[in-house]
Amino acid sequence: MKTLSQIEIIFLSIALLLFITSSATPSTYSNQTNLDYIKTSCNLTHYKTLCYISLSPYALKIDSNPQRLAVTALNLTLSSANSAAKFIKNIPHGRGGLTRFEAGAVADCVEEIGDSVSELQDSIRELDSINYEDSSKFEMVMSDVETWVSAALTDDDTCMDGFGQDGRAKAVVKDLVRRHVVKVARLTSNALAVINMYASTHEK
Repeated sequence: MKTLSQIEIIFLSIALLLFITSSATPSTYSNQTNLDYIKTSCNLTHYKTLCYISLSPYALKIDSNPQRLAVTALNLTLSSANSAAKFIKNIPHGRGGLTRFEAGAVADCVEEIGDSVSELQDSIRELDSINYEDSSKFEMVMSDVETWVSAALTDDDTCMDGFGQDGRAKAVVKDLVRRHVVKVARLTSNALAVINMYASTHEK
């Protein structure tokens, strides 16, 4: 049986390496470009690290597209808001749980987060159907979306205001709620920054 010479083995190795490199390089470069785009965009937000960590897993889907970036940021915020509302709503009541004041604050908070969820849903629906060819329509949609997301951010802040600063709510309850609401508020803030960037880029 004929064996391969060292020179033949070297040539085969080089050919295999070139094949692997040529196959992998476009995808690798493309994904790195998308990640760089996300990082650059996140540098314009208040919570850069949270922005990059939350959006980078969707780099291929976003594909350096500002609309997809905005919609993805909103969807992540919506998911977080739904989870927060569900968690806060299920904080134990009654004996050993919430006081009457805390229960009222929790109910108000869940309502505020619910309003935030509706505003985020409206924003996603509008961005999904945006018309690039009609500039006046685009500007109107972006104005509505910016208004809704700003309102959602206000709702997040209002949720925590309900617990007051007068000590009537136990620190452990406030911290429990704050831990979830703060994340939603920061994601909302980041989404708003991305949306503002998208709107200004289109105008330019």
